[in-house]
Amino acid sequence: EVMEMRKIVAEYEKTIAQMIGKPEDEQREKSVSHQTVQQLVLEKEQALADLNSVEKSLADLFRRYEKMKEVLEGFRKNEEVLKRCAQEYLSRVKKEEQRYQALKVHAEEKLDRANAEIAQVRGKAQQEQAAHQASLRKEQLRVDALERTLEQKNKEIEELTKICDELIAKMGKS
Repeated sequence: EVMEMRKIVAEYEKTIAQMIGKPEDEQREKSVSHQTVQQLVLEKEQALADLNSVEKSLADLFRRYEKMKEVLEGFRKNEEVLKRCAQEYLSRVKKEEQRYQALKVHAEEKLDRANAEIAQVRGKAQQEQAAHQASLRKEQLRVDALERTLEQKNKEIEELTKICDELIAKMGKS
C-alpha cells in the first residue's frame, strides 16, 4: 500500500513537471492546467497525508507486534520455568512417596517385632503367673497341712497336759 502511494505521488510530480515544462500560450489551457495542477497538488497532499497516516499506523502496528513478541517470549519462558518446576515437584513427590513407603515398611516391621516381643513377654508372664499360682497353691496346701498338724499337736499337748494333770492330781492324793 505504501509503495502504491509512492508511485501515485511520483506520477503526480511527473505530471506536474510536464505541465510546467510545456510553455503554452493559451489562457484557457493555462487555467485548466492551473486547476489541474491545484487538484493534483491537493491530491498529492492528500496522498502524502494518507501515506504518513499509513506509515504511522504501520509503525504503531510494528511496535505492537514487537511488544506482543516480547510478551509471547515472556510467556514461553514462564511456561518453561513452570514446566521445570512441575517436573521438579513431581520428582520430589515421587522421592517422598518412596521414602514414605520405605518408612512405612520399616515401621510395620518394627511393629511386627514389637507385637511378637509383647506376645512373647505376655506368654512368659502368663507362664510365670501360672508357675507362681501353682507354687502359691502348693504353699497354701503345705500351710494347711502344717496348720492341721499344729492343731493336732496342740490337741495332743492338751491331752497330754490333761493326763499329766490327772497323774499329778492322783499322785498328790496318794
